[in-house]
Amino acid sequence: MKTTLLCSLLLAATLPAQATEFQIEPIALPGGISIFGTLTTDGTVGPLTAANLTAWHVTVRRTTVYRYDPTNPGGAQASGVHISPDGRRMTVKASPDGVRDGGILAFGSFGPGPEYGVQVANFTGYYAGTGGMAFYLAGPAFEWVWFNAPNGSTRLVAKAAPGSSVFTLVPVVFDSGATLTGRITTDGSVGPIGPAQLLDWRIAAKSVDDTVYIKTADGSNSSVLPASNGFSTDGVTLSVARPGGYLGFGVPPAPPRRGAGAVLADFSDAAPRKGQAGYFDAFGLQYKPLHFGGTMYPVAHALP
Repeated sequence: MKTTLLCSLLLAATLPAQATEFQIEPIALPGGISIFGTLTTDGTVGPLTAANLTAWHVTVRRTTVYRYDPTNPGGAQASGVHISPDGRRMTVKASPDGVRDGGILAFGSFGPGPEYGVQVANFTGYYAGTGGMAFYLAGPAFEWVWFNAPNGSTRLVAKAAPGSSVFTLVPVVFDSGATLTGRITTDGSVGPIGPAQLLDWRIAAKSVDDTVYIKTADGSNSSVLPASNGFSTDGVTLSVARPGGYLGFGVPPAPPRRGAGAVLADFSDAAPRKGQAGYFDAFGLQYKPLHFGGTMYPVAHALP
């Protein structure tokens, strides 16, 4: 019995530690930036170094919302727009033959001068022969999606509840993952409508841009940032020590390159006394205070 127990203990001591995957506690920063993801250790329990981090997948997500309403210059454009007899469906006509104009439903300014607007559906001009499209425009921010609608068809763009004159847009999803949503208020008319029947609109284009840091074999994507130190795990929680600890992933600065990265926790001498977390790139940095007064700040938890 003693021999069997001793053999078991010796075997356990010689087995390699099992990798542990941790879910990062999401970080929400001002300006629509969020940080989330996972990291994996080699299973070591206790103090860690960069060498113990065998994988990571850290996403920095920038969410930008462009809003369009009657306060923007340009007003509404509407032709070939129709409200169903029951008042519940708003549609825009496609080109009848791919040559002649179809309809358009748009809001805002598209030049000359400052351009800031959204085209919910456009089957006019060049777009008559392409099956129509939608786009949003906010200065340099611009994205479009093709509808490829058949000639002679109609496109459903918004729906209203029975008895309501507030129409909710059918969401438009762009290739980048950006979405167009919102509502349009009419005067309650049915049949063909024009700009005069559009009393209000509150439309938003939500754009999402992800920067993802992962570990690659050649290290070309990112690394554990050189300042990282003072982090450890008990096998369940991965924590960063206060004071002095730091943990981040990204592209280290290499003058003249400033680098970029996601910092999960920073309790270094350069940080506020109670720590900070955030993101930096060549254009600046965004941090938020952690308000942590303890000794080991939890940044991630082991996945089941």
